[in-house]
Parts: sequence; structure tokens; C-alpha cells
Amino acid sequence: MSTSPGGEVANLPYARGKTFRTLDEYLAHLEAQGAVDLPWWREIRPGVYERVTSMRPARPEQATREELMRRFGFSR
Repeated sequence: MSTSPGGEVANLPYARGKTFRTLDEYLAHLEAQGAVDLPWWREIRPGVYERVTSMRPARPEQATREELMRRFGFSR
């Protein structure tokens, strides 16, 4: 992941060449890509997300909003 001079984050997993200003924009993009069987993050309670995939892992991956922001390089 990298941040452009305009503050957009690039080189994200499954971004398909797009850049994003906020985590919410990126999560919406991932959810839309879920229709073609790509993983995405669903908010399961306020500020907590679970990774959604077609393969059901033994233990679902969860992360807080702050963890996702750090993981993907967003500051807002």
C-alpha cells in the first residue's frame, strides 16, 4: 500500500488499480467486488468488521475499524 500526494491510498488488495480517500470508500468497493467472489469486510457491530469469503474459515477473521485503517494505510 502507498499513499499518493493527494492523500489517496493505492496498491490495495483487490483494488483493481483504483485509489481510495477513505476506508469507507475502499470497503464499499470490496463489498461490490464480493459479487464476483472476492473477499470483503462486513460490519457486524459498530466499529467491528468480519471478513466475508466464499470459503468458510474455521475461525472467522474479525478486526476493528482502527485495525483495518492501520492495515490498509488510511488516516481517516
